[in-house]
Amino acid sequence: MRKIIFILAFAFVIAILYIIFDFYVIKDSQKITKADFSTPLTCDLNVKDCTYSFNNKEVLISLNPKPLQSLDVTNLKIVNLGNYNNLGIKIYGLNMYMGEIKPKIHRLNSTDYESKIVLATCVLDTMRFRVEFMDNNKPIGFYFDFELKK
Repeated sequence: MRKIIFILAFAFVIAILYIIFDFYVIKDSQKITKADFSTPLTCDLNVKDCTYSFNNKEVLISLNPKPLQSLDVTNLKIVNLGNYNNLGIKIYGLNMYMGEIKPKIHRLNSTDYESKIVLATCVLDTMRFRVEFMDNNKPIGFYFDFELKK
């Protein structure tokens, strides 16, 4: 009898944890992604270089060649970001998770960096990516989004 009560209690706890995880954790992360994708971009990196405000500075971002193409080498240049000892970036899709791209960053001087990336191809007509900047694997609070069109 004790075994049956224990098994039922255990199953009940597992069911409650599943419901909490499914309805709160997964739904909240999907809302953030959908909200980010539905907002139009302030600047299109397929057309021109873009300037973003960060820490009272204007950071210039350029992706070349334009327009962006999947499976081609794309040059990323970051100008006036600031001095970071262990800068890294994480690139991931907002409207479809296709893994993370973590390319190497090369320092040009104390505030400028560059990298080469290859973007994955996608079945969607427009794929929105986010580039998030990290120092020692911790977000510095700066990111930008761009779109890759078929």
